[in-house]
Amino acid sequence: MKTLGILLSTVGLAGVGAIALAATPAQAAEAASCSGARSISSAPMLRDHTPPSWGTVRLVRDSCSQYWAEITMASPMVANAKANAFLVQYGGANSGRVLSCDNSGGNGAVIQGQRTCRTPKVKSTDGSVTFAAIGREFHNYGGGYEEISENATKRTR
Repeated sequence: MKTLGILLSTVGLAGVGAIALAATPAQAAEAASCSGARSISSAPMLRDHTPPSWGTVRLVRDSCSQYWAEITMASPMVANAKANAFLVQYGGANSGRVLSCDNSGGNGAVIQGQRTCRTPKVKSTDGSVTFAAIGREFHNYGGGYEEISENATKRTR
């Protein structure tokens, strides 16, 4: 009897998994239809505002009017260093909203061994809304993370 209960509960869990997987193809189809992602503005990541560039922060838009920020470092981050991109919205109902790679829908800040991250995507068809991307690089010298570089793209649509 115990075996039958385990079997039925396992089948029930498998059914839940099948239901959860059923939503995935629709999401994938929507993502696939939003092609044409292109950088609409970019800025170099400079330390003390002087070359060389240690990476690039970009504002990106796709064919579905979704916007996001990406940061790509020139080489993988070392221990005790991290970088993050921020998407800033100007205008509209969410004016002043700032999203980072660490927000839900982003892929997490750039940490040791990584080079890039992106923020969540924000859909906007309102012509009065503009966006900017900000990139920040941090290093922990033993007293917590301190910002060592920052740059931003121009505000644009």
